[in-house]
Amino acid sequence: MKLADLLKGVEVTELKAPPELEIDDVCYDSRRAAADTLFVAVRGFESDGHRYIYAAAAKGAVCAVCEEPPELPPPPSPNVDDRMSIAPDSRLALALISVNYFRSPASEMVMMGVTGTNGKTTTTYLLKHILEVCMDAKVGLIGTNGNMIGDEFLPTERTTPESYELQKL
Repeated sequence: MKLADLLKGVEVTELKAPPELEIDDVCYDSRRAAADTLFVAVRGFESDGHRYIYAAAAKGAVCAVCEEPPELPPPPSPNVDDRMSIAPDSRLALALISVNYFRSPASEMVMMGVTGTNGKTTTTYLLKHILEVCMDAKVGLIGTNGNMIGDEFLPTERTTPESYELQKL
């Protein structure tokens, strides 16, 4: 997919990468970077993805989306200065890029959310069962105990998936 297609809807204040650049995958964890990936540097609670832009480039990432250019690491370092896209909010950029990468899957689904203090897991399992049995619907469930698509159980590391994983599911 072309970088320009991934960046549709993303506020970009500076583009230092060719819009026609081919991207095979998107990641926000430098440890998951590989050849031809787009790395999105996201600030987290414990770590700042901007510190890992060069690490992602060393693993093959061909472009980075970030809020500011990274500080230069000691040589030898991959040259990523001409392969960056600066955006004011990289977390929002990751969400929009993920929608574009997975071709807006939610636009073809009916979605429900369950909120509250107690009983969310029980309620979602009951709803899933009712929809599958009574309406013969294929149901996905994203929850605290894990994620499900039909009968397939997908373990999760976090209760709330990052936007990339949410779109992938």
